Amino acid sequence: MPAAVDVKDLSALTPIKELSEAGLKRLLGQVETTRLPAGRKLHASDERENAIYLLDGLISLVCRGNPTRVKGGSDRARLPLFSDRVQGEFALAEAPSTLLKVNKQAFSDLLNQERTSGFEVVDTEATAEEGAIVQQLYLATAQKKLELPPMPEVAMRIQKMADDPNVGVNEITQVVQMDPAVAGALLHATNSPLYRTAKQISNIRDAVVRLGFNTTKTLAFNLAMRQTFQSDSSLVRERIHQVWEHSVNVSAIAYVLARHLRGFDPDRALLAGLMHRIGAVPILNFIGKNRLELSPEAMEEAVNKLNALAGVLVMNYWGMDDELIAVVEQADQWTRNEGPKADYCDLVIVSQLFALRDTPKGQALPRTDEVPAFAKLELGPLDENLNLEVLKEAEGELQMIRQVLHG
Repeated sequence: MPAAVDVKDLSALTPIKELSEAGLKRLLGQVETTRLPAGRKLHASDERENAIYLLDGLISLVCRGNPTRVKGGSDRARLPLFSDRVQGEFALAEAPSTLLKVNKQAFSDLLNQERTSGFEVVDTEATAEEGAIVQQLYLATAQKKLELPPMPEVAMRIQKMADDPNVGVNEITQVVQMDPAVAGALLHATNSPLYRTAKQISNIRDAVVRLGFNTTKTLAFNLAMRQTFQSDSSLVRERIHQVWEHSVNVSAIAYVLARHLRGFDPDRALLAGLMHRIGAVPILNFIGKNRLELSPEAMEEAVNKLNALAGVLVMNYWGMDDELIAVVEQADQWTRNEGPKADYCDLVIVSQLFALRDTPKGQALPRTDEVPAFAKLELGPLDENLNLEVLKEAEGELQMIRQVLHG
């Protein structure tokens, strides 16, 4: 093991930094460095078992014929060079470069051990057969045997654009046009009352100009996420649709609240709301694919128990950041209090309580103004009906956001 690589080096890499310090020390024995001379290529297909990072040097990362320069020490170098979902990628060294190879299975095993440490399946009002199925689901999740949903192609490409300063209107237009469903939904959103001006927009390029580059990226990413909440199984299709409906409602509330809070980005709040129940998707698809016979109550209980665990697996698989992973992992922890400063998880907790308040599930939840997250957000007092003035005033906007996300 070269002395040049230590725990501090690993702790700067995504998603390797998800491991504890002890986990990083254990992983050191599963990594290796290699030198790539100038002019030498490294093909992604030759390194399927490893996540590859650039430690120093300069390379061109070529994906579908499009080169991106990556310099050692840059933010992009802290991400894996190759994607698991794109064929034909390769790296070409423009200067002598040092690469770090991290065994994917070793990392996954260590992370899985840490994520599931101390996790218990709580007894519920279920039959013995249903209890056995829930245990089966837990084991599949803990052992990473769930089939995780791939990130939609448009969303994946937009995510890759984030660190590329050369991306502009033309590039984002091309990406959005790859998916007719996303393109149509983006045009619909652009012409909706939420974004509309006097002129009707009829093509994606004009939509990008109208919305602005950053808004277009975020909105297209969020619209693409609808494709994840789908199932081929009639057994769970309706339940997944219900999860999407709930997520849309929570995201709309989070968006409106974020616009009235200092230090929060409304578009990021929208994404956090959409993603907070993403773990339900692989759980429900596992139930449907294996035709597991569960009552609606037992199915809901399984989702509630395993959503955080499965959601973290999905978010790590997608390469999402720590802040959003925390939302997925902790947004159902009503008494969560991680410090004096409010974060996006606090925002989603409060948005959920507002979204669920008038539902049967809401009757068993704490009052919104009784949770630590509400106090930290400093949203002001609730009225006698437990409503928040800013949400009452924004009902029309909330409805428009829901319509935009539904396409």
